[in-house]
Amino acid sequence: MAAAKTKEIESHLKLALKEIGKIKPWFSKEFKVWIFSHDLYPVEYTGDTEEEVLQNYPLYIREFIKHRLQDKLSPLMENKTKGHGGRREGSGRHKGSVEEKVRIYLPKDIANLLKEPGVLSYLRGLIQACHHTHV
Repeated sequence: MAAAKTKEIESHLKLALKEIGKIKPWFSKEFKVWIFSHDLYPVEYTGDTEEEVLQNYPLYIREFIKHRLQDKLSPLMENKTKGHGGRREGSGRHKGSVEEKVRIYLPKDIANLLKEPGVLSYLRGLIQACHHTHV
């Protein structure tokens, strides 16, 4: 269980707070407390005042992110979490590993043909051969 670095936690917290947006607590008449929760994160905070909730909710999100990064969440809790909580170091594709692309529209039969295995490499070779004969 690796310890999460403060810089990494703060990066995830910044993204989480951006995803959450403005923290607007509401008052529960039933429980006589101020409450704030968000659909993206299974973190709820209740307090006696609106200011208390505004001040402490980000601290609770930070602890949640810290536990998530240290793999201390139960699988059930992790499944409930819909928020991303930030980009993780080393995740995703490496920069430059994906070819630059452009969207074009082709007749469906040709588009389906291009999806066949090996067709793109064959087509590239054909284009290269034609290009060299005209230069």
